[in-house]
Amino acid sequence: MPKCPACAVKNSLQRDKSVTRFYRTESFENGCCPTPPMGWNSWNYFKQNINEKMLLEMAKAIKESGLFDAGYTYLNLDDYWEANSRDRLGKLDADPVRFPQGMKHFVSECNKLGFKVGIYSSNGIQTCQSLPASLGNEYNDALQFASWGIEYLKYDYCYHRVYTKKAPFIFSISFCKKGTDAETVIGAEKAALSGTAKCVFGSCNYNIGSLTGTGKKANYIKGLDGGKGEATFRYVADEEGEYVLTVNPRFRYRSTGMLHTLMAAVIVNQEDPVLIESPKMHRPCSQAPYRFVTKLKKGENIVRIFNPIFNRADSAVLNYMCMSNALTEAVEKTGAKPIAYSLCEWGRNKPWEWGDKCANLWRTTGDIIWFWFRIRQIYDKNVTLYKYASPGHWNDPDMLEVGNGKLTLAENKSHFTLWCMMAAPLLMGNDIVNMKKEHLDILTNKKLIAIDQDALGKQAKRIVKGAVDVLVRPLADGGIALCAFNKSRLKKKYCFDLNTLLDEEYVKEYTAAEYDAEDLWTGEKQTTNKLVATLEPHGIAVWKLIKK
Repeated sequence: MPKCPACAVKNSLQRDKSVTRFYRTESFENGCCPTPPMGWNSWNYFKQNINEKMLLEMAKAIKESGLFDAGYTYLNLDDYWEANSRDRLGKLDADPVRFPQGMKHFVSECNKLGFKVGIYSSNGIQTCQSLPASLGNEYNDALQFASWGIEYLKYDYCYHRVYTKKAPFIFSISFCKKGTDAETVIGAEKAALSGTAKCVFGSCNYNIGSLTGTGKKANYIKGLDGGKGEATFRYVADEEGEYVLTVNPRFRYRSTGMLHTLMAAVIVNQEDPVLIESPKMHRPCSQAPYRFVTKLKKGENIVRIFNPIFNRADSAVLNYMCMSNALTEAVEKTGAKPIAYSLCEWGRNKPWEWGDKCANLWRTTGDIIWFWFRIRQIYDKNVTLYKYASPGHWNDPDMLEVGNGKLTLAENKSHFTLWCMMAAPLLMGNDIVNMKKEHLDILTNKKLIAIDQDALGKQAKRIVKGAVDVLVRPLADGGIALCAFNKSRLKKKYCFDLNTLLDEEYVKEYTAAEYDAEDLWTGEKQTTNKLVATLEPHGIAVWKLIKK
């Protein structure tokens, strides 16, 4: 009986659940950012106008103003630090005019002041400002960053690569102990198949007879495309050690040339995937062995082959995970300091759903600018993602604009308070040397910084949405941080009954009939079960509550 056409279409648009996803199942851990990172970034105010002298002056201003002691310890370079081409060895280098003594010297000078230095690159062929980026050079660049003493990487998404969903056909795999040439070949017919994968006997070219050697037939596996099919091979090793694994693919093409770049992931015993790809050229060799060295255990070993790209998010994950692996390996090989890893993917592919598997923090939106409407937009998006934040893994609504543009004092306070409530990274983006005292006072509010840096690592949840939003956040000492945020352009008098928290699951175990409440902006303290505040236009009030 023929299948329902609608069902066939539906099935074609869904990933086969029997096919293994290539995402890591465990959280990424590198010892960095147990609380949200704090520091300064060069982009928001200075953009391309950076150089070693100016940046060291900025670092000294951060130290002298008390911001360093308040916790702002990262000094992060954004785009424009790079030379406009790689050196003769293919390595990234600092712009020779902006950094005449090189990046290693600059990092050393910042370290002497106590700062950890961050750097910028992009998950693409160029950075957003068309300077050299790291796609395809992840391991070399990670080693370069580690050798310079870098401790933070912001990794952008400009000119990124989208992997193909198309997979090659697979004839066989084989193993030989490294240093020998005695191979054990495992043919396609011996693989366990799932999803759409099929073992067929025949030629694997589209146009039979149009190409040399197409009269020969063999068993091969097809249907590994788009995360829907998987081939699993088993190999029993006589002893533990390094082996050469050979995958024998056939890259499909018509007589007119390549239709697609073809790609498959090869995973051995749950290790990170190794990718095999067809070359991008006219009429490449359609069949060539792909070899790499892998470690096998004594006894049964599992090799899985599939194309993991079901949608664009899979492509982003694969690219970002590549740099994650590279940073980890570079630190291990060099003994360098751990490098905090920040994904600047703009929220395009829901990084909050997978970012904790490969990074410390991930951007949830596009870029911030120093206009109130944009800060509001970013808040409205990021506040809904509270479930995804945890120690070492943070939603990133982008850098702080406190002190930039024409934001009112109330807007600056609200911006900073909301970022602290949302457990956001606190990366200043203003001119510290010429900063006003009122902005310094905002950025050094120790009690609000303590909320942001709370060890429990819970992001605030919005429990009231309206002209005035109410956010609550449980704290490690048993307290509750609560803020009332006036989104309107009118001054408002606002009253909140704390008894309503008794029914709020997110903070229920921290609730009581009455609280000691401290206003974290004014310092006023009271014992109460009701909070009252007069909120300026776009203004905020925030309290810490301890149950009586």
